Parts: sequence; C-alpha cells; structure tokens
Amino acid sequence: MTETPEELMATLTAEAAHLPTKTLFQLAWAGLRVRLARSLVTLLSVVLAIAYLSYSGVSNDLVQRLAASKSDEIYTLLRAAGIDVEATAKGSPLDRWLVAMALLTCTVGIANAMLMSVTERFREIGTMKCLGAENGTVVKLFLIESAMIGGAGSLMGIVVGLLICVIAGAAQFGRYSIEYLTFGSVMTYVGFAFVAGVVLCLIGAGYPALVASRMRPVEALRVEE
Repeated sequence: MTETPEELMATLTAEAAHLPTKTLFQLAWAGLRVRLARSLVTLLSVVLAIAYLSYSGVSNDLVQRLAASKSDEIYTLLRAAGIDVEATAKGSPLDRWLVAMALLTCTVGIANAMLMSVTERFREIGTMKCLGAENGTVVKLFLIESAMIGGAGSLMGIVVGLLICVIAGAAQFGRYSIEYLTFGSVMTYVGFAFVAGVVLCLIGAGYPALVASRMRPVEALRVEE
C-alpha cells in the first residue's frame, strides 16, 4: 500500500536523519505528485533539451558518414539539402559548434528549470528541517527527485530526438539515412544524452538545494512562495 505524503512526513519526523533510501525515494515521488504541474513543466524542459541534443549529435554523425561514402547519388542528395560535402567529409567546425550549442542549450534549459523548482520550495525545506531533517538528508532528497526527473526526461527526449532524426533523414536522404545510421554511433549519442540529462539535473538542483538546506528553519519559512 502506498503511503500518503502526510504519512511519509510523519516517518521523516520519527526517523530524523536516518532515513532509508526507499523512504527517500517515496518522499521524492510524493513531492513530484503533489507539485504535478511544476514537475511536468520541468520534465518538459528536460525532454526538449535532450531531444535537441540527441537529434543534433545523431544527425551530424549521419551527415558525416554520408559525406564520406564517395557515392555520387548521395552527394547529389547532400547538395540538394544545402550541405557542403567537402567541408562535411573533413569534419566541419560548424558541426562541432552545433553539438556544443546543443549541449549549452541543454545545460541552460535544465539548470534553469531545476533552479526554479528548488528555490520555489524553500518553505518546504524549512518545514522538513523543523521536523528533524538534517542538511545532508534534505540535499539527498532533492538530488533523488532531480535524478528521477532527469532520467525520465532524458529517456523521453532521446526517443523524441531519434524519431525526428529518422523522419528528417528519411525525407532528405531516403533509404540511405537508415543504411548509414549505425547502431554503435546511435548508442554512443544516446548514452551521452542520457548521462548529460541526469548530471545536469543534479547540478541544477544540487547547488540551490545545498544553499537552502543550510538556511535556518525560521529563515526558510519566512520565504514567500
């Protein structure tokens, strides 16, 4: 039987800082459900950022593989798409900049969403500390919650990014987009995008959660929502 948020908070009061990991996950899940609208907004920002990151990486890798194919038919398709075949085959600096910008966009989007999520909950943190939670427990709880959002959002973003890449590739290059899209390269970018999403969520939530957890309960409770 699933415990209610009130029951979980009672557990927090009774056990103070000595909460098992299972209880922390239950508290994190309860917090996400209570703030469902805000959680969905944060999740959406993660999905969009990771979708852009995974799409950019996979599509750039596909174009480079097509440019290195030495096929006249493929070269014609690349030129029709407005792609500089010679520059792409050598590894265009523009491709690296696109990946860098995708990562920067991902970082800013996720960090901003997680910062807003944590700073809006100073009163909640103050309440938890009044109930006996120590600084480390509060930080750990928020990191678990941000990791849950990062993991779910990254998986959804990867699926969206790959779907867009496959559809756009098929529209531009036909069957060649499937033939030159190797499993190894796709998994490399998928793994990178997933790790990036989770890590950036932890970074985005970690600092403000650390600052908030160090506030005295009376100061945290005075913060206006």
